[in-house]
Amino acid sequence: MTTPATHEGFASIEDLIRHRYSFDKSSQNLGIEVVSAEAGRVTMAMDVQDTMLNGHGILHGGYLFTLGDTVFAFVCESLGHPSVSRQAEITYIAPGAAGSRLIASGVERTRYGRNNIVDVTIEDQDGQHLAEVRVFGVLVPKK
Repeated sequence: MTTPATHEGFASIEDLIRHRYSFDKSSQNLGIEVVSAEAGRVTMAMDVQDTMLNGHGILHGGYLFTLGDTVFAFVCESLGHPSVSRQAEITYIAPGAAGSRLIASGVERTRYGRNNIVDVTIEDQDGQHLAEVRVFGVLVPKK
């Protein structure tokens, strides 16, 4: 269930999302970037740094989760319905590797009352499926 966000004076949803991203210091610090955005669908990317590796030499799962949660937030913004996650689950499919580029694409699946569900697929630059994230959100009033 996707309905377009108002552009709030921006030329496109992608311009709106890039503007919102300019205030997201956490995502910027992690190197998360906006790849594309339209109403109800957002794709973001992040390069895996050596500092993100765990003791096994693979990407710490928390970074995959953080990327998924970030995409969730921007999917909600793209629809004009800022939300916070109230519950989320992640299924790890394959390990992320040092030096890889993660690409995460999210889509809102449904919205009911003040709740929504967003699914995020995370792959690496070669199309290796790394994780699926499902976030259950609660819409919050706009500031």
